[in-house]
Amino acid sequence: MRKNIRLIIFTAFVMTGLSSCTKWLDIQPTDRVSDETLFSDSKGFRTALNGIYQQVAVPQLYGRQLTWGINSAMANDYYPFNLNDELKSASNADLANNNIKGSLADIWRKAYTAIANCNKLLIEIEGKDDSFFQFGRSEKNLIKGEALALRALLHFDVVRIFSPATIRNNEQPFVPYQEYYPAHIAEALTTKEIMVKIIRDFELAQALVEENDLTKNSFYLSGGLAYTLNGISTQDLVFFTFRMNRLNYVAINALLARAAMYSGDYVKAKKAAFLVYNFGPDGKRWFSFTPEYLTNSVTRSQKLPEDLLLAFYDPKLVTNIKDYRGTLTFQLNTNYQTFFPPAERDYRRNIINTTDNVSYKWLESVSQTPQNLIMPVVRLSEAYYIYSECLYREGNTTDALIFLNKIRSARGKSSAFLDITENGYYGELLMEYRREYMSEGQTIFAHKRLNRRMVLGNQTIEVNDRFTAPVPEDER
Repeated sequence: MRKNIRLIIFTAFVMTGLSSCTKWLDIQPTDRVSDETLFSDSKGFRTALNGIYQQVAVPQLYGRQLTWGINSAMANDYYPFNLNDELKSASNADLANNNIKGSLADIWRKAYTAIANCNKLLIEIEGKDDSFFQFGRSEKNLIKGEALALRALLHFDVVRIFSPATIRNNEQPFVPYQEYYPAHIAEALTTKEIMVKIIRDFELAQALVEENDLTKNSFYLSGGLAYTLNGISTQDLVFFTFRMNRLNYVAINALLARAAMYSGDYVKAKKAAFLVYNFGPDGKRWFSFTPEYLTNSVTRSQKLPEDLLLAFYDPKLVTNIKDYRGTLTFQLNTNYQTFFPPAERDYRRNIINTTDNVSYKWLESVSQTPQNLIMPVVRLSEAYYIYSECLYREGNTTDALIFLNKIRSARGKSSAFLDITENGYYGELLMEYRREYMSEGQTIFAHKRLNRRMVLGNQTIEVNDRFTAPVPEDER
């Protein structure tokens, strides 16, 4: 396996201010900054970490393909005849087609380039004492923890695309776990083997960011959208705000639950999911669901931001979306109305433009401009789904339905779901994934993890290994 990964160094110009459009970084790449210069003070480590966040927000990763692009097309979120050839191939599970091979290779390449930069930062930070950093141990641990979490997340999403799900019990190695810098030829691992390393890194990251997020700067995570999305802060502390756009303590726990669930470790998944669900001192939860009134007007919060635990940021996102779509409208699957029966209230329906049959999530808003620039990665609802499923697997069907219905109720449904049969429960659980994560890139992996077919109206789509992409030819 050949890896030609070049470290990309970034300089960051931190923008300050209190307006809603102010962000915490404005990154410009350069090849002229030496390692010694970049890592000569704590601000250089902040710059390097910010640069990695910018890397993962590109269209080849979370700026398109891992959210509203290939991942959503594989879930058949879109009407296939209104897609380009690349996404038609994804929708048809034709992942070896020349129309999509290059884009899949770009996902692999961009992910491993960002992973290499995580590893470079981690090596450099190991050689620094706590006193080297402006805010001591908590800052060092925060930067290290976020880099570990980014490394784990990127590997995880490569695995979900290029390796069979754990449930398939495939013992063939597909994907390497790269944890050294400079990058060397790493041995490909089976899905089970690589998931052990992914979970390990999430657990390490969780412990490292805890002091900053729960003690030192907890109000940047607990203060609501004013801090997590808009980033109210002084100049000295701007690096520590915008926690929605960063791998924060709660988001890392949610990702740990997601990864543990994917690997079949339901005990660990349940524990992490409950922590996210119940997070907050004295029973006062820091996160809640976006209220319905914010979704049903022309000034709607199109990305339901109150319940976002992690959303990456790119100031060019709107432009990139428009350039890629061109004249195509990316209409939703014609069966979407069956996901939201007219007789049932569900305010997630408000996020759909029913005239054009498109999602508002990726349309430019003139009233919610901060949301135009973010891409959802983790939502609070996922902790509910994971916790519910773990309870169901334990045989506690009563509480499993209680937690599943908590989401349904939070999204406006007035009727309770009561079917405890396996087909009934999983049918509704997967339909909830589809309603909740439409055009966000998560639904396909719920089906893949469970090896359960997709049911879209009268259409049934088998999953099996059909939605496992071949490893790029020059990486085998």
